[in-house]
Amino acid sequence: MRLLVLAVLTFFSFLPQDAVVVNSKMVKVEFENDRVRILRVHFAPYERLDMHSHPALIVVALTPNSRRAFLPDGSHQDLTGKAGDVAWREPLAHAVENLGNEPIENIEIEFKKATSPAVLVTPTDSSHVSSAQPEVVPVEQEGHHHVPFENQYARVLDVRIPPGETTRFHTHAHDNISIRISGGQIQTQFQDKEWQPSTVKPGAVVFSGGSKNPYTHCIENLGTSTYRVVDVELLP
Repeated sequence: MRLLVLAVLTFFSFLPQDAVVVNSKMVKVEFENDRVRILRVHFAPYERLDMHSHPALIVVALTPNSRRAFLPDGSHQDLTGKAGDVAWREPLAHAVENLGNEPIENIEIEFKKATSPAVLVTPTDSSHVSSAQPEVVPVEQEGHHHVPFENQYARVLDVRIPPGETTRFHTHAHDNISIRISGGQIQTQFQDKEWQPSTVKPGAVVFSGGSKNPYTHCIENLGTSTYRVVDVELLP
């Protein structure tokens, strides 16, 4: 009986664990509700996050990165990326090592209710939206918001606003996770409200509940470089 108990304990000790449990200094929970958990993952140079598991997730790179991903079967793959890269991942278990001499930081959005594999949806083409169309448009039709990919769980919007430019008024009708790739000076105007200037910190993450309370706004870039945001709209 004692050997059986030891065997069971040994088996479970090698099962992949939650990333926060594996190393809570490297992985912090930014936000959590019944649909998603948002993690901030920080790797120091050459640091490794040991074997852990995720449900389906979206990974947004805040920094350039060079990393090695190890799978439970012992194989590994070397990967590189740049700030602003976005990827969908099906449920997986892996360990990850920073191969570079600079820190790596990612935002990871875990989808608790993604029970089947993702099916890609053809992104909305916003190039046809002209100034002659209605003053307010859905966010995916606003010209500065581009859709790199969409599936049944989420629509990803890559937002780039050059210096001095202002978006059209656009409406967010879904819960939305806004990840600031760059910082800078902007101002925001909600419909029928005054302009609200703000200083944006690179890497900041904001959750907005648009499904129950849709909101309409426009954004002006007051800075001298392109303001970039990745918005993840949670689809019903």
